[in-house]
Amino acid sequence: MRVLITALVPSHLVPMVPLTWALRAAGHEVLVTGDAELVRFAAAAGLDTRPVGGGELRQRLTRPGAVRMPDRAGMDRRAASEWDEAGERWRTRLGGYIDELVGLGRDWAADLVVTDPVEFGGLITAAALGVPGVVHRWGPDDFTSPLLRQAEVQLDGLSREFGADGFPDPALIIDPSPASLLPAGDNVPGLLTRYVPYCGTAELPDWAVRPPERPRALLCLGMWHGRLLAETGELPPGFRHALSACAELGVDVLFPIDAQYHPLLGDVPDTVRVVDRFPIGPLMRHAALTVHHGGSGTSMTSFASGVPQLVLPGGKPFLQTTGRLVEASGAGRNLAGEQEQRDAGLVRSAVAGLLTEEHYRKAARAVGEEIAGLPGPAELVRTLEGLI
Repeated sequence: MRVLITALVPSHLVPMVPLTWALRAAGHEVLVTGDAELVRFAAAAGLDTRPVGGGELRQRLTRPGAVRMPDRAGMDRRAASEWDEAGERWRTRLGGYIDELVGLGRDWAADLVVTDPVEFGGLITAAALGVPGVVHRWGPDDFTSPLLRQAEVQLDGLSREFGADGFPDPALIIDPSPASLLPAGDNVPGLLTRYVPYCGTAELPDWAVRPPERPRALLCLGMWHGRLLAETGELPPGFRHALSACAELGVDVLFPIDAQYHPLLGDVPDTVRVVDRFPIGPLMRHAALTVHHGGSGTSMTSFASGVPQLVLPGGKPFLQTTGRLVEASGAGRNLAGEQEQRDAGLVRSAVAGLLTEEHYRKAARAVGEEIAGLPGPAELVRTLEGLI
């Protein structure tokens, strides 16, 4: 079968990459499509690509901070007029490339479309082609189903322009999460599958292969906090306090971050190794702790590796959700508020506890074992074959 895969941004494609490899290993043809940034990321993973929707408008509407996102409770309080405004943005973005995306699906003669939950064009394309459309979540979340329900209202007319009978329901929703991490709420349950860490590839230097002489923490700032660093010229306080706490506690820190941000970091302790962007998966085997922004990829990779986590989320609802889930699992701490993150003593106490109290590591390993027991990409391929 021929599978067309699309996502709004590279981070949404990340959890799908192991599935694309499994599809190809099973003899299926896979084509990844999206804007220029996404296809570059996919090509680096060894996948065939075709760019669509690379215009300035899409870039502007999908950049961090372009749209204010309500928290989960806020979605239920949104007035119809606010959803109409959101729908107008969705239609504007899709209007820049949906013709091209549907045309590519027809030329490719796709038998199946796999898309992330908020690249609504993937489901429209599947409906236009009369083939199954599969939604692949990026990890635990509590808002994609409400968004898809709103898409049914806001994108009904656009879907009908391409011959669909309204905006379609997914043929299947994939949840790369264990049951214990699924948040409460009204999200439509998906098929639970094993999360397989992937966030790029690299030639591993000696420090990534050899066991460290001292405990090592892995610090990940993420896209949202990286943007804050670029805007303010300062490392967010919680992360600055975490670096100091690790230095005081005799813990080395590995800090992968885009080279463009290195001059903005200022003085960091001698125990911190700052490196260019680097895939975190291979680094987890030697990590005693991760300190991160609440991204689902970093969190799920930590869980899969049995590593305790300190989450210092920004104000974005999905980052806050991750932090709550980490703390509820018993595998980490979540300092959600700005006041908490500015409290150096509180951050130091959290770091010390995560390093010394065994119950955090025990809980992290338990979630890791739960993840390992779920069906992986090869089994998922057989499920997708059954949809055709």
